[in-house]
Amino acid sequence: MPFKVTQLLLAVLLVTAALSAEARLVVRMVQVAHRHGARGSLVVDNTTDICGLEYPCGELTGAGIAMLNSVGQFVRERYSDLSLVEKPLFPTTRYNSSVVYTRSTGIQRTIQSATAFLSGLFPDDYFYPVVYSHNYTTDTLLNTDIVPSVAGKRWLDMDKQNAALNPIIDSHLTKTQIEDAAKEAYIEGLCSDFEQRSNCAYNLYDIATSFDAAGRLKAKKKLAAIMPALVAYTIGWYRFIYDYDKSVEIDNTQGSAAQNLAQTMVANMNAHKLSPSFTLYEFSTHDVMVSPLAATIGDHNDVTMNPPYATSIIVELLQDTESPNDWYVRPLRGNPILQDTGSYKFVLNDMEVRCIDAAGNQYLAATGICPLDGFRRMMDYSRPSVPNGQCTMPQNQYDNMGCPRTVADGKPVPYYCWLYRYVCPQTACPDGNVLGREDLQCYPLGPTTTPAPQPNSSPVPMAWTPRTMDPKKAKDIAAGLLRGVEEGVVLGSATRKHGE
Repeated sequence: MPFKVTQLLLAVLLVTAALSAEARLVVRMVQVAHRHGARGSLVVDNTTDICGLEYPCGELTGAGIAMLNSVGQFVRERYSDLSLVEKPLFPTTRYNSSVVYTRSTGIQRTIQSATAFLSGLFPDDYFYPVVYSHNYTTDTLLNTDIVPSVAGKRWLDMDKQNAALNPIIDSHLTKTQIEDAAKEAYIEGLCSDFEQRSNCAYNLYDIATSFDAAGRLKAKKKLAAIMPALVAYTIGWYRFIYDYDKSVEIDNTQGSAAQNLAQTMVANMNAHKLSPSFTLYEFSTHDVMVSPLAATIGDHNDVTMNPPYATSIIVELLQDTESPNDWYVRPLRGNPILQDTGSYKFVLNDMEVRCIDAAGNQYLAATGICPLDGFRRMMDYSRPSVPNGQCTMPQNQYDNMGCPRTVADGKPVPYYCWLYRYVCPQTACPDGNVLGREDLQCYPLGPTTTPAPQPNSSPVPMAWTPRTMDPKKAKDIAAGLLRGVEEGVVLGSATRKHGE
């Protein structure tokens, strides 16, 4: 009995010590990566029936705007709480571009979502936000789908994908149930081939979730009835494409799909420690980013593998007020929930956070907080194990791109081959050839040609040394670091025109 009492007292003391240490931590800087809000479905046929006339297919809806407003409101309220901050991080309601840096993919729904978030954060009528964006088809910071390691799984290995996902459909749905739901979703033509049932289920879920956000799903009784099955399928789909398991050889080689953004976040925190710049970094992105980002942080549950609209991952940089050299990271996740009043409220949900200690041991953060170095090690844990690992693909996926070997083949460069060569110029051509900048064909090396540079696909962020500088210069450096990590990870390779 005395031994058990001693154990109990020790446990109480440890918890008390952890809570006491947590109470000394204050939030210094915040980064938010969020999915866009509710949108019309991504369909090309029967668009009027599916999306209506008020909002075009694929575009942000009124509900989507309200969702991101609620995320911004949550951020304002949370970082006005003096139990978390020494003073409010956003003291005025007026938008200030020196406080917030916003980066979006170059898609209307993410750009609008970025401004909707900022509108919730800064409710003043004076509102002229700055949103930086990048072409969606070449944005490797916020769009994982163009990274070859992801594109290969999603589009270039359909036999393997169907073999993994069709059994999920078959265990939940009959052919008749699929056909009946497809009629209500206006895609009976797309779902007419049972061999393509995986693609059908993907589109059914996309339409059903857009109907649900618009208040239309209840009227589609057969579609609504199979939602649990569609959810199970969708979780399997995300897990097949975006999950990361270091024990799987190809995952270890390629690294996690969210490495570029994860390393950018770490670089931003390191920069802020040395010379504070922006208080908030906002990344307006897609489900295909917030899902693998959560997996990179260490969470692999079903919410990670099926993120609702406007799911947001909030990464806080904390400082110990009694030991200013000690920094910590607290990742959080949540999504807006529709209230009985018809408005949305952002609610946090459980996300496992894992850290790695100096000895290399990975552990679950009981309080959800990692030492900054422990968080950095966790982000590094899922780096590609080889240089340019994100460009590594199984041979069958590479073959399915249909790349011409060299320009001598006389064939055009197909779409997926174009993406691969754009993102991975350093591995695009056989030995003795160089990639052409304009046409992305492989040309034989001449006496004056030199290969394109070959940086690591996930380089370590640039080294920083402590120094004192004025705030404006600090902001410029932080923005430059953001661009440098973004472009240096996979876009930093310059390609050369033949003969240059």
